[in-house]
Parts: sequence; structure tokens; C-alpha cells
Amino acid sequence: MATVTGNRGKTYPTKHIMTIKIFHYPISKRLIMLIAGDLLMVNGAVFLSAILRLGLGEGWDYIRNNPVSFVLTGFVFILTFFFTELYDTRKDFKSVGNIMNITFASVIAFVITTFLFYINWSLRIGRGVFLLNGAFITFFIIGWRIGYSYLMDQPIFKRNVLIVGGGWAGKTILQEIIMAKKTGLRVAGFIDDNPLKQKKTIEGFPIFGDRYTLATVIRQNDISLIVNAITHEKHADLIKSLINCSWNGIEIVDMPTLYEQLTGKIPFKHINDMWMLHVVISKPKLYGKLVKPVIEIFFALMLFVLLIPAMVIISLLIKMDSKGRVFYAQERIGKDGKEFTIIKFRTMVENAELNTGAVYTSDNDPRITKVGKFLRKWRLDEIPQLLNVIKGEMSLMGPRPERYVFIKEFEEKIPFYTQRLAVRPGLTGWAQVKYPYASSIEQTEEKLQYDLYYIKNMSFILDFVVLLKTIKVVLFGSGK
Repeated sequence: MATVTGNRGKTYPTKHIMTIKIFHYPISKRLIMLIAGDLLMVNGAVFLSAILRLGLGEGWDYIRNNPVSFVLTGFVFILTFFFTELYDTRKDFKSVGNIMNITFASVIAFVITTFLFYINWSLRIGRGVFLLNGAFITFFIIGWRIGYSYLMDQPIFKRNVLIVGGGWAGKTILQEIIMAKKTGLRVAGFIDDNPLKQKKTIEGFPIFGDRYTLATVIRQNDISLIVNAITHEKHADLIKSLINCSWNGIEIVDMPTLYEQLTGKIPFKHINDMWMLHVVISKPKLYGKLVKPVIEIFFALMLFVLLIPAMVIISLLIKMDSKGRVFYAQERIGKDGKEFTIIKFRTMVENAELNTGAVYTSDNDPRITKVGKFLRKWRLDEIPQLLNVIKGEMSLMGPRPERYVFIKEFEEKIPFYTQRLAVRPGLTGWAQVKYPYASSIEQTEEKLQYDLYYIKNMSFILDFVVLLKTIKVVLFGSGK
């Protein structure tokens, strides 16, 4: 058990340190605000388009007679904005690039809605109302998003942050806060007990003093959030001070939690076994053990049947492009370290590792065939793994399965790597949609941070997000 150091060297258990206060990060509130604003703009556009086209009385009756059509329009627009990452609250929506992204997303949503209306004639609304509605939604949301960005820049939405600990963890979270400019967090400085650091700065931010100056520093700098970035043993006086801060309304968050919320990753170099154990124990098991497997096997069966024509065409292209088998089978490590055989379309020359053994795939790897490059770019080589999902060896979403030889290497060099084996590997995953193929230890470490985030936060909503991002990867060919 981890301990804190008290007066005269006495130590105390720290099992309750994580429960000082649950920190509700403002990004979630900003996201709710952003979505609520978009819904208001969509509804306003619906109402205005019908009124302008048909008049007040007839327009209102028209809306009441076609509620499903207008709800569907709003849903498609909101989903498209989510799909095109326009709900990243760290973005500056005043920029020309993001205004263009909103316009592009609106055009996509308009095309999708048109397609849906023509598939189901009963949903169709008048052309004039529909065109006005699409134009108004685009302009209203652009105006709202610009206003939102200006609003978030105001001092009233800023929060002064004090980082406790000026070591590696403190510097890391400082960098993430600086890069996430639209979070409303503003670092005031540091507290650190090291006498050699007193009255110095860390990347231009002052070290105000030690733990005994905490109350004074908070009062003088209007601190509303404290980040605990001390990863080693904590002094009992510091714990007391932090508890007092919590009682006085100051929010306390540990560095890994804030890092996770800012980046969508778990900083495995800044956590310990107790932190990971706390995560595992507190994680609800119902979705991962019962709901998720049933849903995924059902969808895998449907997808496999629907993609049979595409698989036939891909098989013919592979045979025409190079000699060898159409499918490639390889042993991988799954949940709880169990071996299974993964199935993929062959993207390399036959017997690609005959002379080299197991090696990373590199950029412009000469072993990859012409058709293989295409399949990898669009992630089409993974389609046969739907069979692995149907057999229960894999999930649709989860950490990618690795080979035994690489897992042994990663276990020795990367902390918490085996935690990936706590869940079934996935056909796609949070790490896959956030980061390209890993071809080195450093890149594997980066992907592990995303995998740990997925394992910690696994839910239907997160799986839905991964699905949307995977569709984007497939449609726009952003694989590697």
C-alpha cells in the first residue's frame, strides 16, 4: 500500500487520497453547452424556415404535422458535426478553417438528409422549407460557434490552476494545459517542497513556495483548481492542506485524471499499481461482460453477410496482383493471454518474414503489395476478422491483438502493457482511430496510453464514438 510521510518520518496509508473530491472537469459542461446551442440553432432554423415559407399559422401547423422529419434533420446535422470532430471544445471556431469545416459538415448532413427523405417518401418535406432549413442551420450554427469561442475567451470562463509538484508529472501536465488553449484553464504557477526550486520558474511559471504556503498562494492568485502532480510519497501536512482546500470549495484533481481528460490517454508513466487497481475495481462490468459481446456478435454477423460481395472482389484483386494465398492467418494473443488465429486479407508478398523473422511494418515497406497498400490505407484487410468476432475471440472495438513475440518484448520495456489483455482485442479501437500503426517502442507506448483510456472508460457511448471515427477512417482513407 502507498503511504504519505508525516511528522518525524511517520507514515500513513493513502488509500483515501483518491477520494479527496471527485473532479468534474469543465470540458464536459462546455460540451453540453455546445450541443445545447446547436440544438437551439437547429430548432430555430426549422421554425423560421417554415414560418418564412408558409406564414405563421400554416408554418406552425406544418411543423406539427411533420415532427419526425424535422427531428431526423436535426439528428443528422448533430451526428455529422460529431462525426467531423466539431464537438472538440478545444477548437477555436472563429478560425477560417473551422468555419469551413462547419460548412462542409452541413453540406454532408444536407446530402444525407436528402437521401433519407427520398428513401422514405412519408418523411419528405417541401423543397422550399427543406432548402431554407438547411441554409439557416448552417448560418445559425456558424454564428453560434463563433459567439461560443468569443464567450469562452472571456475572463469569467477562465479558471486559475495551481500545480502541486514541479517534477516530471507537473511539467507534463503544464504542457498539456498550454496546448489545450480552449479549455479555460490558466496555470498560475507551482507549489513544490524542494528547497532548491524555491523562487525559481518552470517554463516561465513561478514556484510560489512549499506546502505551508498553499493557503496564501490560493488566496493571492484566486485559485479554483489544484492539480496534484506528486507521484511519490506525499507528506501528511500536504494531505491535510489539500483536504482543507477541498472543504473550502477548491477542486482537487490528480495529474493522471486531468491528463486523461485533456488528451484521451492514460499517462502510464505517471501512475502506479494502486491507481490501476482502483480503476479496475471501480469499473462496472455489466456492459463489457454481457451487453457488448451480444451486440457485437449480432452486428458482426450482419456486416459479414453484407460485405460478402466486397470480399469476393478483394480476393480477386489480391490473386491478380501477386502470387500466394488470399487470406493470411497468424497467431495472436487475446483476452487473458489466450492464443487464437487471426484472419486477414494478405497485404504482403507470400512468406514476407521468411528471411527476416518477426519485424515491425515500416513506412514504404517493400514487402507490401500494390493492392496491399490500398487495403491497408482503407483498413479493408481487417474485414475477415469479423469471423473472429463471431467466434468470440475478438470484439468489434478494443485494443488491437498483438503477436506473442512482440508482447514479450513490450512487457519487459513498457509498464502496464499486459493490462491490454484484460479485455478482448478489437477489430478497431480508440488507439487505432487516434493514432496510426505503431512501428517502434515509442509509438507503441503512445498507443498504449489510448488503449488504457479505452479499457478504463469502456462504454456504449465510447464504442459508438470509436465506430464513427472508424467510419471516417474508412471513408477518407486515413489509415496507414
